[in-house]
Amino acid sequence: MICRICQKEFKPNKYRPKQQVCSKPECQKARQIQNLRDWRLRNPDYFRTLEQDASWRESRYRYSRLWKATHKEYLREYEGIHNQQRKEYMRDYMRQRRKASPSP
Repeated sequence: MICRICQKEFKPNKYRPKQQVCSKPECQKARQIQNLRDWRLRNPDYFRTLEQDASWRESRYRYSRLWKATHKEYLREYEGIHNQQRKEYMRDYMRQRRKASPSP
């Protein structure tokens, strides 16, 4: 079989009979670069979506801060009602955690 990169003859791996590139590091590096280039051509919007996610997170953060600023009284009341429950939960959680982890 002829290598697609260096055009030299090679014997394909017995586990990959359709292998098209020899196992020389230079040829493998070129194959990886070509595969990455092809993938980016097939998926042009992939990284754009990540940018959109960042802007969405930023807008959610601003919204959350604004909501907390406008509902301070509600949050204070909620904390007062649920403070004891939260303390009990954390106490039980820490007990379980201490039991699970070995002491030094």
